[in-house]
Amino acid sequence: MSRRGPLGALRRVALITRDDEQEYPVDLIRARLAAVGAELVDGAGAEGVDLVVALGGDGTVLRALGAYPQAPTLAVNFGRVGFLTQCDRDGLEEALARVVRGEYFVEERLALDVRRGALRARCINEVVWKGIAHISEVSLWVDGDHVHTSRGDGLIVGTPTGSTAYLMSTGAPIVTPGVSCLIANPLNEYSFSSRPLIFAGDASLEVRVEDCRAGDLVLVIDGGERLPLSAGERVQVSRAADPTLLVAFEPSCFFRNLRERLRWG
Repeated sequence: MSRRGPLGALRRVALITRDDEQEYPVDLIRARLAAVGAELVDGAGAEGVDLVVALGGDGTVLRALGAYPQAPTLAVNFGRVGFLTQCDRDGLEEALARVVRGEYFVEERLALDVRRGALRARCINEVVWKGIAHISEVSLWVDGDHVHTSRGDGLIVGTPTGSTAYLMSTGAPIVTPGVSCLIANPLNEYSFSSRPLIFAGDASLEVRVEDCRAGDLVLVIDGGERLPLSAGERVQVSRAADPTLLVAFEPSCFFRNLRERLRWG
């Protein structure tokens, strides 16, 4: 992870909210931004966006990052977990004030480029090869070398950002955002020797589907659409050219979130 200084003058700010019925302080956000001549636009698809405000949990943050990969996202926790958020809802007004004053920096975190045939996708957290009801067999290759063939429920490949998401539930290590690496972990492998692996951030990974039942194995990128896979297919995963951009106020925010979300002492 690297850091860059604050943006210049804000012109357009996009708002992405969680998909539920709770109310959001949209008028407050619009007023604070209007005071410095910035326009608030709602949802994805706007042009010329300098900053994104995401109100929700980590799923909302992922949608914001996917909608506007070129703009840094200020993530405020209006959900349940919020490992990627900078503050909870009661800190929104102060967070906006600090952004307006330029009292922040932008974290640049490793993102993934995923390729499968004609498909090319950007990934923030993880790519998952997931068997629905039966054991599948997938092999992992790194920079052209065969590393391991796994028989089980599949495989997950993720980023340090994703190490506090699905990867964490699989027993993989939590990795601080400053580490440039890719993490791979078999899912419920039919072997007692199964272990997570960490590769250099510039490694090129390929996952080959060696064997699976028809319609049983799917590819899921950042919790999105289930894409059916067949035996013989290959998926390439490597560092994306453009990093994930998150607004941050304190270098220690990652550890504060770990303590609060995991209830560490």
